[in-house]
Amino acid sequence: MRYSTQFIVKLSIVIILFVTLFSYAMFQGGFVSWFLFYGFLPFLIYMACLLVYPIHQWEVERHLSKSVATGGETIDVEVTLTRNFPFPLYYCVIEEYFPDSLKRKDTHLEKFRHMDKPEDLKEQRRVTLVSFPWFKKKIEYSYSLERVPRGEHDLKSIRVKTGDFFGFVKREFVYETEQKLLVFPYKRKLNMIEMVYSFEQGASPSFRLNEKNSNVVTGVRDYMPGDKFAWIDWKTTAKKNEMMTKEFEQEKSADILVILDAVYHPSMNPLAFEGAVEFTASLLDELHKQSSQLAFMTLGDGKQFFPFQQDYKHKQMIQRQLAKIRPLGRVPFAQQLDRERTQLPSGMITMIISHHLDAQTEQALHKLAQKSRKLLFFYLRPQSQMSFQDHQLIKALKHRGVVVNVLSEEHLIQEEFGVNT
Repeated sequence: MRYSTQFIVKLSIVIILFVTLFSYAMFQGGFVSWFLFYGFLPFLIYMACLLVYPIHQWEVERHLSKSVATGGETIDVEVTLTRNFPFPLYYCVIEEYFPDSLKRKDTHLEKFRHMDKPEDLKEQRRVTLVSFPWFKKKIEYSYSLERVPRGEHDLKSIRVKTGDFFGFVKREFVYETEQKLLVFPYKRKLNMIEMVYSFEQGASPSFRLNEKNSNVVTGVRDYMPGDKFAWIDWKTTAKKNEMMTKEFEQEKSADILVILDAVYHPSMNPLAFEGAVEFTASLLDELHKQSSQLAFMTLGDGKQFFPFQQDYKHKQMIQRQLAKIRPLGRVPFAQQLDRERTQLPSGMITMIISHHLDAQTEQALHKLAQKSRKLLFFYLRPQSQMSFQDHQLIKALKHRGVVVNVLSEEHLIQEEFGVNT
């Protein structure tokens, strides 16, 4: 309906111009009046043809230099417009529609230098490209997306505009060209320092997991990449004609559980959450190298649980979750943590990464510490926003045996993380 109304209005403008010039020539007469009419007639014919030109039949393609990237990288984009009939076009303008998720910028470590000013990272991305194609059948544009932020970004549509020489007739059409860009969080090296309280020993720059010595065979399962050769059950393999591996009792629970707080809070700092995601990605990457008994969980708008397996596909699932995750959910993190605590097995090393700390969270961590072999709490907060209550709650957690690491600007701008365990 809207398109029909616009078409009628534009056609009326062309008809009015034609009638006006023709009437002027008829009533005025003379060489000048008819010269103006015939001189302007080709432009009127062009405007009429432009009105019925099928601009909606163009083929529009967008090509990204990479569909998977890391936060802060630059993505080169090429847009190609192909048309069947080489109708002469004086100009052509394309505009890219960017989602809200791309209206930010990622400056790697520099974004954490001023964590109390997250609004400085907002960027109104706008791409408007102009060319003069005339009779060209293929029109090509290129631009760059610089400092792309973490997330899953949907590039959905491109608007194409053209018109006549004088601007009386303008045509535009929005092409749906959906394409996804997945940007993983920026990862860096992480040093886990196990503190040994002794006069003879200081901090040891390594984190050793206490491996279980009792491996009780409870069954068999399908072979997975990463399984040891000695674990293969040759008897069952011969029966089923498939590689089968012994399943041990220790495989039924994870030795280490990493939990990321992805609950939205009105007073939360967006950069603190971004730091939490980047730290979690770096932490999981380091733990994957040290232990095969690892699980990962996010609590926010629902629970996402990933029991770790030594295969590439499963690691990609975890990375994709860290790329897409946003702070959502109305149920407080402390309440969700209490609910999950009742379902977790005892004797695990539990690591909590959060951007928010209050009295309810402190109580939930205290209860979880009583059930865990060891509890580590990583608290991301700008130094300028650390309140008296924060210091009191951290002191209470340490008094109850929780290992607390406060990560502020000073830690997040470093090339590698260093945390106590």
